[in-house]
Amino acid sequence: MHFFNKRRNYFIEKKFQAKYMLLTILMLFSYTLLFIAIIFTPYMLTLYLDYPLAEKAEAARALLLLHAKIWPWIGAVILLYAVISIFISHKVAGPLFRLKRSLAMIAAGNLDIVIRLRKWDDLKDLAEHINLLTEELRTFIITLRNDYNLLSEYIVDLEHEIEARILDEEAGRELIHKVEESKKNIEAALKKFNIKP
Repeated sequence: MHFFNKRRNYFIEKKFQAKYMLLTILMLFSYTLLFIAIIFTPYMLTLYLDYPLAEKAEAARALLLLHAKIWPWIGAVILLYAVISIFISHKVAGPLFRLKRSLAMIAAGNLDIVIRLRKWDDLKDLAEHINLLTEELRTFIITLRNDYNLLSEYIVDLEHEIEARILDEEAGRELIHKVEESKKNIEAALKKFNIKP
């Protein structure tokens, strides 16, 4: 199963993207406070310190002009960057949503998942590692299933030979050898995943 649909919803991982947008707004707000302090402080000092009246009047006019011009632009810039942050965070949030959904399906037993992300999405390396893990799990399950089938066949053969009373030492040893081979295959598969048999 391939997850390679065009995403139209840009606010897909709400908690993550809201946090990212809030951090962007806080950074812009901090920058704005610094920017305002740098621009407004000289005029404010002129108004409150002992300067000639003409200079105070000029500082007051400049402050009024700055208030009229700067605040709408600052608000527009903060809003614009908040919206842009949604689009930027979507490059991570979209793949994150897809990865979480794929991992839930893998945990539910669907090992036919292949995660494909768009070329401009982030987290592609993580998706590739999950794909490699899924492939390893598929190989692991196939090995176990094949050895399970072989062991089942050996048990049936053993039961037939016991019932027919034709089990001699050589046949018994041959069955034991086959069972031990299957056991080694299972042990090798389990060892790869650090599982002690």
